[in-house]
Amino acid sequence: MRIISLLLLLLLVGCGYHSPGNSDNWVGDEARLLYVQLFENRTVEPYLDNYITDAVIAELSRSRLLELTEDSDLAEVRLVGEVKDFDSEARSYSSSDEITAYTATMTVAVRLLRKNSSEIVWQQTMQRTQEYLAENNKNLQLEDQKLAARQVSLRLAEDIHASMLNNF
Repeated sequence: MRIISLLLLLLLVGCGYHSPGNSDNWVGDEARLLYVQLFENRTVEPYLDNYITDAVIAELSRSRLLELTEDSDLAEVRLVGEVKDFDSEARSYSSSDEITAYTATMTVAVRLLRKNSSEIVWQQTMQRTQEYLAENNKNLQLEDQKLAARQVSLRLAEDIHASMLNNF
């Protein structure tokens, strides 16, 4: 029993688990209540604003350093962002010069603002890519592109969360 307890303790220490303490910081300092505003979509590609906003909310809801609110009036800080660019380019070709894969690239700009002001606490521009296969059926092609956009959004949300932490 003693060995099992020791192994469990080593496992917890080895995986980096710890409860939140004074050494944990994020760019919002003492602010804990965060409102995530719907991202603006500056592209012609539909639904990107929803994909990235939903992904950011899901990612930040896991944080132990802050709490999300749906009421912007209650928030101490608010996260605003925009999808600046989305592009899908041919990535690879077959021997007969047909496109076999594409790369979807999304660029977002995010800012953390103080409550009731436009004071910028933190800001960053980020970009991620995702490859997807070419399809003969154009409807399947569009579905694959949407899936790639969702995957890029998830990875960007992780990047946003990680960048907002000062030490992790």
